[in-house]
Amino acid sequence: MKFDEIDKELQLKVKELLDNAEDKGEAIYQAAEMIVAAKNKKLIEELKEQNARAAADEDYRRSLGLHSLSKEEKEFYEKFKDIKQAVTASQIDIIPTSIVDRTLDDVKKASDILELVEFAPADVKKWIVGEHSGVAVWGDLTAAITGELSAELSGLNIEQHKLSVYLVIPKAIRDLSLPFVDKYFTAILAEAMQDGLVKGYLTGDGKTGPIGIMKQIETFKEDGTADDKATLSTVTKFSPKGLSGVRKTLSNNGKRTVSELELICNPLDEAEYVDPALYGEALTGGYRNTSFMPINKHVDANCPQGKGIFTIKGVYTMGATSVQMKEYDQTKALDDADVIIGKCYANGRAVDDNCAVVFDVTKLVEYVLPVTQVTAGA
Repeated sequence: MKFDEIDKELQLKVKELLDNAEDKGEAIYQAAEMIVAAKNKKLIEELKEQNARAAADEDYRRSLGLHSLSKEEKEFYEKFKDIKQAVTASQIDIIPTSIVDRTLDDVKKASDILELVEFAPADVKKWIVGEHSGVAVWGDLTAAITGELSAELSGLNIEQHKLSVYLVIPKAIRDLSLPFVDKYFTAILAEAMQDGLVKGYLTGDGKTGPIGIMKQIETFKEDGTADDKATLSTVTKFSPKGLSGVRKTLSNNGKRTVSELELICNPLDEAEYVDPALYGEALTGGYRNTSFMPINKHVDANCPQGKGIFTIKGVYTMGATSVQMKEYDQTKALDDADVIIGKCYANGRAVDDNCAVVFDVTKLVEYVLPVTQVTAGA
């Protein structure tokens, strides 16, 4: 939540706190707690109400479908209830990998872009990514069985990069029973991680984060960052001929079948270029999707304006080995919340450079309904 997105009354309170504080460092984090509490007010109140009702109504508790915590998860959240004792500047507590996996599942459900990504299990430090192709040959039982299977494999070192997120945990939540602490924790962790993971998937430079699909996976600049993919300027319409080059590239020289396309674009480009090219007036009135094949549109501000991306599912792998937390050194003693740094060690890359095509979205032209002129007979 940005400062200008909060209501005026809270803005004034935060401004007054910062203007009058003798200890600016502590005031900043108190202000952060006020903003986060306002942002998550609905979720906090909902969980408090559910917690109180569930304590007295077992049927209601079962209806909530709360996650059944493992022994490791319970031990983590028991410590989490007194974060200043459990997690100090000199002691790092690691979130159980089962919580990381569930959080990533939640992230995928909340982001249609990340549904395109394959996530490696959180307890795996190295993951093999690749594709295979080949033929299987039938023969008589007594005959030699021949076949060929070729594979292009590469290793993904998941502990390569670090995604930092800042979490403010209200004490009101830590007073709830453990399943509700878990519900809040995974919700805000997923929200905090989502934007960073999407950005890494799209534009990660390969040096400080994953190699994004807009980058080349094998070619790097002198500064260690991955080279940008070439931007096509030949995609002007979503017709069979207009998309032939895109489909040929995504097929990886005919090794993959491309039955539908995933189109990623910036919100401004969606309005100005993508929708006018994708939708056209129907003869019966209204508008219809004019594409000859399924195009699934994904709109996100992390996609650079002026550029669109065509890709397919299942060709990009991302992994996170762990999420580590520690109390931020400068938070001191806050009365109502603790500020925590979460560091997610993760990485990601595509199986090949042909898994995504970057194009100049401004070259798209508006779809115009074809007009057929009929000449009446004499």
